[in-house]
Amino acid sequence: MVDTYDYDMVVIGSGPSGRRAAVQAAKLGRSVLIIEKNTRVGGVCVHTGTIPSKTLRETVLNLTGWREQAFYGRAYRACRDITIADLNSRLRKTLDYEVDMLDHHFARNGIAVAHGTARFVDPHHITITMDNRVARTVSGDRIIIAVGTRPHRPANVPFDGKVVLDSDEMTSLARLPRSLTVIGGGVIGIEYATIFSALDVQVSVVDADFSHLRQFRVIL
Repeated sequence: MVDTYDYDMVVIGSGPSGRRAAVQAAKLGRSVLIIEKNTRVGGVCVHTGTIPSKTLRETVLNLTGWREQAFYGRAYRACRDITIADLNSRLRKTLDYEVDMLDHHFARNGIAVAHGTARFVDPHHITITMDNRVARTVSGDRIIIAVGTRPHRPANVPFDGKVVLDSDEMTSLARLPRSLTVIGGGVIGIEYATIFSALDVQVSVVDADFSHLRQFRVIL
């Protein structure tokens, strides 16, 4: 007896790895369902990770005239008063474009998308629970887990989303801070440190290893 399933492949997560797997399977003639827990596809890469940080970086370079300072001098500034609204406006446009492009890409390849939280019932069946708590169960011959990453949040750190934030929350700031302390001198920490430094925010970086922080002023 041959088992029959709703889909040849079910992909949990619509970030870079999930969507590439889904599209490749669809191009090979397989039926594919993507399950995304958020209301918009794209995953961490589109909404809180790579694209938001790179968009903010390019926006800051453009609005501050950072690239032109080599010619006009460090006092040159393309836009004198830069607000969080200026940054958010460009960020929203970029993210909207990315989501629309992904939606079109999935539709063009015949990939179904379900929004909700996935939970395994058994190796081939998954229950999808939507925000309204309505659940449905789907089955797949193959299941790919591509749920992405999230920042480490130690229990002893008082995260509040306003004063103490993780890197994902940096794109939801209500205003530009007067000063910023970045704990950790990794890629993401230094990227945000240089972005806000270019906005004339006083920035301090705290890291256990200072050997790589010589890149701080040139990473932009």
